Amino acid sequence: MKFILEYKSFYKAGDVVLIEYWYNHMVTPVKILEKRGNKYLVSHNISESKIGNAPDEYIKVSNIISVYRPLSAKIISL
Repeated sequence: MKFILEYKSFYKAGDVVLIEYWYNHMVTPVKILEKRGNKYLVSHNISESKIGNAPDEYIKVSNIISVYRPLSAKIISL
């Protein structure tokens, strides 16, 4: 379990990750803009997001579900 917690600290600016949005509890991809302490500033303004007009927000590492992998990458790997 400790390895998983340490691995989450390797997210950096520019990565696209999945989070659960607080308003309607949908899982959506966001782009990390910057890291401040143990929080990340994320933006929903990317083409993969269904809520692109949502405001930028700070999230904790524990709110990140996983790294976003586009559907086309999954199809190619099968």
